[in-house]
Amino acid sequence: MTLDLTPEQKSIVLDILRTHVPRHEVWVFGSRMKGTSKPYSDLDLAIITQQPLSLDILAELTDAFSSSDLPWKVDIVDWATTQERFRRIIEAQHIVLHKACTDSEMNHDV
Repeated sequence: MTLDLTPEQKSIVLDILRTHVPRHEVWVFGSRMKGTSKPYSDLDLAIITQQPLSLDILAELTDAFSSSDLPWKVDIVDWATTQERFRRIIEAQHIVLHKACTDSEMNHDV
């Protein structure tokens, strides 16, 4: 599987994820993961959560992606609120984009 993002685009996405959801693993799925995207295809991200993300965090993520230099929309899926049938589709074909940071890893960031 391939990830259809330039290094600069991937860096922007990872910076936003590290800022807003550092403790959650994030998967890419859909056309940008399959390598079948068009230039302005959206980026589908699943944020792997046990409890639903707060509305504040979702709003901050949406705003950060909208305000970024990314040339396409980012769709965010909150795993905790996703139906089982859709989860199975995502689980079958995804790439881990961001691994969850532990508290000790976050405390060592400079």
